[in-house]
Amino acid sequence: MLKDKIQLDSINIIAINFTKLNCNDKLKILDMRNDARVSKYMFFDRKITKKEHFEFIKKLDSTRDRIYFAIKDKKDEILGVISLTNISNLSAYIGIYTNPNINTSNGNLLMQVIKYIGFKEIGLKQLFAQCLKDNRKALRFYEKEGFKEIKTNYIKKNNNLIDVVELVFKE
Repeated sequence: MLKDKIQLDSINIIAINFTKLNCNDKLKILDMRNDARVSKYMFFDRKITKKEHFEFIKKLDSTRDRIYFAIKDKKDEILGVISLTNISNLSAYIGIYTNPNINTSNGNLLMQVIKYIGFKEIGLKQLFAQCLKDNRKALRFYEKEGFKEIKTNYIKKNNNLIDVVELVFKE
């Protein structure tokens, strides 16, 4: 069973399960998710309502194939969000976004946490990532983190077919 809070002292980070966040932190996450700088790269980019957000978090309590964490620093500031979805005994899909209101890039820290939780806490063997093909910054980030492109899929977004790149990282 995965812990609700995972402390990574080596990088001064704590990962807190969405279901254990206080109301204020849940609202901060909603604001981050709905920020245009974040949502434009989501597959589902419309604004999420407060009700939808809180219902989504409540449903996470009863599922075993997905987990979401807020990543905080030692000052209790939310640096970003990570997720592991479609979790099987060997693999999962990752999600990651940084707090758009923080000037420093924390993507590398968030990726360290994803890899730690996925490989050390859950025991996965590989992590998959997906991103919109036109999100060059994300593609460069994943490649820098050791992910390898494996295929291109398509999604329908705003009545258009959009290329989605799938990548894999093996332990």
